[in-house]
Amino acid sequence: MTQTDYEQQKSDHFSWVQWINLSMDNAKEFYEYVKTNLQEITSQLFSKASKELFFLISKLTSIDIFFGSITFCIMSLASLFLASGLGLIGYQLFLWIKNGTWSEFAVIEVFNFLFENTLVAQWLSKPESWFGLQKIVEWLLKNIPLSVALIAPSIIILVGMTCLTFIALTFRYYQFKAQEKI
Repeated sequence: MTQTDYEQQKSDHFSWVQWINLSMDNAKEFYEYVKTNLQEITSQLFSKASKELFFLISKLTSIDIFFGSITFCIMSLASLFLASGLGLIGYQLFLWIKNGTWSEFAVIEVFNFLFENTLVAQWLSKPESWFGLQKIVEWLLKNIPLSVALIAPSIIILVGMTCLTFIALTFRYYQFKAQEKI
């Protein structure tokens, strides 16, 4: 191999530094291309979504708004119970960190506070019938933690109402679109 052939072959091959620099340049170019296209797609998506949302809101009737308000109130109440349950867990954690013992709060404590001197409380303490049911209710009230009794139903209600709202709005949207075509 002659010196000129060697120099020609050497000039045809990249060193690893040149290869990395070229790859980085290509990666930067690709990143800018993706970034530009994603910005454009996102812009178009938000524009279309806001247009369709405005269409839906403009077509809602007073009955839709009434039921939406009821749904909002139910979800707010469920959120309040969820926050209370999480707050109770936070309080229990605080007491545990402070004292080193876990403080238990069962549903029976709230039951006794709310139903003191009522027929239900009297039946629970001295049943005259339905003895099996009294044992089940008493066991549940003593063994279910208050935080679980607050959090679990709240999450179920929030998820259910969110799904119901999504389904209702989707149904109304397609109703309005069908009416618009007529």
